[in-house]
Amino acid sequence: MTGSSTLGARLLCEVGGRLLEGPAWDAARRRLLFVDILGSELLSCAWPPGELERTPTSETCSAWIPRDGGGSVVASRDGVHVVDADGATEKVVEIEAGRPTNRSNDAKCDPAGRLWVGTMADDEKACEGALYRIDRDGRVRQIISPVSISNGLGWSPDGSLMYYIDSPTRRIDVFDYDLRTGVPGSRRLFVDVSALPGVPDGLAVDGEGCLWVAFWDGGAVHRFAPDGTRIAQVTLPAARPTSCAFVSDALDQLVITTAAAPDGSGGDLYVCDAGVSGLPVPAYRG
Repeated sequence: MTGSSTLGARLLCEVGGRLLEGPAWDAARRRLLFVDILGSELLSCAWPPGELERTPTSETCSAWIPRDGGGSVVASRDGVHVVDADGATEKVVEIEAGRPTNRSNDAKCDPAGRLWVGTMADDEKACEGALYRIDRDGRVRQIISPVSISNGLGWSPDGSLMYYIDSPTRRIDVFDYDLRTGVPGSRRLFVDVSALPGVPDGLAVDGEGCLWVAFWDGGAVHRFAPDGTRIAQVTLPAARPTSCAFVSDALDQLVITTAAAPDGSGGDLYVCDAGVSGLPVPAYRG
């Protein structure tokens, strides 16, 4: 894809959710994993598009990610749970368990299989959250604090850069990243998006090193080149896209999660032909 272009998204699956988030491609089972945070549900959609499965949860969950060797991990309100292949769940680590007014938000694994989980206040109060790294041995480390609404996470194709969004700042930041140690280096502005409609939310990185970023209340996903230039956008009939992920065997379909909006739109899954392949979703290796 070259030059600036506009892509359209089509409805993939009617979900009727409240706050769909955390999409991740489960290549081994050829399905999209995602959650309804406010609806307290784990959801999966078979690919090619087919059966939608729902699993109620006892607390809010913000991301559902494949686990190396089978099963999966779930970022829940106060920690991380491991789900085995039979659906049995075990809490592995606690995160801010002593802060009942906070919850987890966006979560991703780096290319080495470490899990990163951000938090935020239920009432979105500023500077109440943080970003944590859960190592493969289960140790939890707070890496960035304070944070207001911890959101988009992603890594460059070679793993040398980490991208991060604290949504109210209306900017996308980038860190140099040591893949061997999991330690981010200098933080700097990747792109200021304050001139675009909406607020930056979740993101996905493609094989060309470009970022696809969902804009809450912006009705679009914007694509940014590695130098920060905005080169494409995906328009949606839903006002509140929340995140996106590449799916299919070729990883060339961009699935977009949305939240229900006051205008009645959203709460469903959308998809577009991206024209480029995404990166494989790293599984948690803990």
